[in-house]
Amino acid sequence: MLMSTLWGAFGSLVGLFYAGMQVMVPCLPPAPLSASVFTTDEYMGSWHFVAAAVWDEDDLKSFKTTDNSMLHIQKGANDTLTVTESSRVGDQCQKNTWTYFTMPLMDPLLFRTDYDTLALVWDGKFINCSSCIIILFVDEDEKTSAMLFARSEKIPDEVIQEFKSKMECVYMEDFVQAPLQKGSCKLDEAA
Repeated sequence: MLMSTLWGAFGSLVGLFYAGMQVMVPCLPPAPLSASVFTTDEYMGSWHFVAAAVWDEDDLKSFKTTDNSMLHIQKGANDTLTVTESSRVGDQCQKNTWTYFTMPLMDPLLFRTDYDTLALVWDGKFINCSSCIIILFVDEDEKTSAMLFARSEKIPDEVIQEFKSKMECVYMEDFVQAPLQKGSCKLDEAA
């Protein structure tokens, strides 16, 4: 009882801090989606990689070799999320699968089961795109990337520019857009 009260108070303080930060940094995104929202059917399914922004240009290396990528998110066992990525790197299709989980006291953070990566998810309203999500990934080496995903492979240039502008405002000035020149890989094609 006492712990839940303390965590509730801590959550309220964090919320107030975040609200204060939004006043000082107007382009700071709204609060991320909670796990209870992100794990609904609305967000399950396929998402096409559109663009990425990072603080350090070296963190763009893997994005620059990827022509296109798609995430498929589905509910897994024990309140987990299974995320399968199919991507075209050069002429090869690659496939990776990860499992993410949440901890009730750490919501809205999503943790990869190997603890190498954590993620935060925002809906696309932040950039005026109702069919988009933005995922902030932080890996074990503290490399941080904000990735824009959309339900369709092609989205209006205005949305991409809005994403780029919002990321530049939080000093994620290094940016790459998926070239989409070689055709996408299907989940069952990727090795």
